[in-house]
Amino acid sequence: MAPRAESKTDSRLAARLAALASLGACVIHFAVVPNHWHEWMPAGVFFASLATFQLIWARLVLARTTTPVLALGIMANVGAIALWALSRTAGAPFGPHAGSAELVQAADLCALLLQIYVVMGAAWVWHQGLQGVPVPGFASAVILFGAAGVVALASAVGVASGLRHGHHAPSGAEAGAGHHGTSAGHVDGHHGHAEPTAPPPAIEPARTPAISTRPPVPAQVLTLVPFPPPAAEPLHDHGDHDHGH
Repeated sequence: MAPRAESKTDSRLAARLAALASLGACVIHFAVVPNHWHEWMPAGVFFASLATFQLIWARLVLARTTTPVLALGIMANVGAIALWALSRTAGAPFGPHAGSAELVQAADLCALLLQIYVVMGAAWVWHQGLQGVPVPGFASAVILFGAAGVVALASAVGVASGLRHGHHAPSGAEAGAGHHGTSAGHVDGHHGHAEPTAPPPAIEPARTPAISTRPPVPAQVLTLVPFPPPAAEPLHDHGDHDHGH
């Protein structure tokens, strides 16, 4: 394959789009390096190496679009896609979350889509060769402009998602956290609401006093009953007492 050819062909346009997509994936992977490094240093080294490779490949495929360059880009991105799929289904084969499926986040999806296009674009160029179908210059510019906007949007979303999430926790961990959070909310709810008080005792209805069947005592009889006189105090014989002395 010739290293250089006409710039206004569909193959050459596909190579430029693949380089643009590789550059977008590189930006996302560089953005998540600090979080992965803090979680597990080998993971940070892996993402830094992958981002560096994607940056170099994006420049190399534009300068020398050869079969080895295309094959290298395809194999590296296919390997990254396969590792991502493995970590989101069966779990990574090694590392702190080995064997636990990780959550799918926006940064993952954006980088995944960009890498898929890198593989598709490089494979198209490899299959067709640079001597492809001619493309008008205006159409080529419009396609490149639109692709640049899409890649810029995907990169921005991926970077924002990668910086917002501190680490890729296993899916079970977040589910457990949500479960514990719900339990805590129930506990707080029990503490926030006052305990129900016992219902007040039932008030018994007032009983009607029984009506006596005895005839009332006449008032005249009550006034005729004399009160007993008060008991008289005994008198002391002071005179006899004095004579005795």
